[in-house]
Amino acid sequence: MQITKNFFSKTVLSIALISISNLTFANSSTSEQESNITNGMRVLLQESGGLRYSPQELYPEYYSMENANGGDNIILTARKRSAPSHDDHLKEHGGQIYQATKLENAWIVDEDGKGTLGTKFETLIGTDENRIFIEANLAKPESSDINYDISALYSRNVAPFWDVQTGVRYSEDKNSPNNNRIDGVIGILGLAPYFFETQAYLYGGENNFWGTSFEFERDLILTQKLITQPYIEADVVFSDDSDYAAKSGLSELKTGIKTRYEITKRIKPFIDVAYQYEKGQKATSMQEATDSEKGWKYGAGIELVF
Repeated sequence: MQITKNFFSKTVLSIALISISNLTFANSSTSEQESNITNGMRVLLQESGGLRYSPQELYPEYYSMENANGGDNIILTARKRSAPSHDDHLKEHGGQIYQATKLENAWIVDEDGKGTLGTKFETLIGTDENRIFIEANLAKPESSDINYDISALYSRNVAPFWDVQTGVRYSEDKNSPNNNRIDGVIGILGLAPYFFETQAYLYGGENNFWGTSFEFERDLILTQKLITQPYIEADVVFSDDSDYAAKSGLSELKTGIKTRYEITKRIKPFIDVAYQYEKGQKATSMQEATDSEKGWKYGAGIELVF
C-alpha cells in the first residue's frame, strides 16, 4: 500500500513538471515567432524593391501588439523608407523614356497595272505620358514625281489608351509647281472598344484649307505569327481655295485587309488587298476638274521595327 501511494505521488509530480515545461516552451516559441515576424517585416518594408504592403493588412495582430507596446515608431519609420517617391512611381508605371521606329515599304498595283512605291516612316520618343511623334508618308507612282507629307506631333496621354496630339504637317506634290502647304494639326490617337486602333485628325492651313482624316484598324490573330488586319482610311475636305485643290466632301476612302507574317517582332512581310475611292480634283486656274476614280489595289511589302 505504501508503494502504491509513493508511485501515485511520483506520477502526479511528473505530470505537473511536464505541463510546466510545455507552457514555458510555448511562451518561448511565441516570443521567437514574434521576433521573426518583427525582423521579417523590417526587412520587407525596408527593401527598395519590397512588396510595400501595409503591416496592418499583413499582420493585424502583430501591428496591434506593437501599438500596445509602444513600438509603432519602428513600423512608421520603415514605411516612410519604403514609400515610393513620385520619380519611383513614374519609373515603375511608364515614366521611363523610350524610343521606337517603324519603317514600311510596299509596292502597290491598281487594276490597270500601274504601280506605286509607297513608304511610311514613324518614330516616337518620350514617356507613356508625353511623347513626340514624327511621321512621313511618301508615294512615287510610275512615270511621276514623288509626293509626300511630314508631320511632327506632341502627344499627351489624357485617359487610359488615349492620347491627344497637336503639331504641324508639311505636304508637297512634286508633280505640280508650288504645290506645297503647311497645316496645323490636332487629333486623338488611341484604342477604341473591341481593340480598334483609332486615329482622327483635324487640319487647318493656308488657302482656307480645312479637312479631317480618320483611320481604324484591328488585328485578328490567326496563328502566333500570322495576323490579318482589316482597316479603313478616310480623308474629308471641308474647304480648299488653293490652286491644286481637291473637291470638297469625301476626298478619299480606302478599305482593305492587310495580312502579315511576323518572322520576328521586328521583321514583318505582308500582302495588302484594298478597294479605294478618290473624288478627284476641282477646277481652278491651275488645273482642270477630274472625275472620281475607284478600284482595287493589290500590294506587297515589308515592315521593319527598330
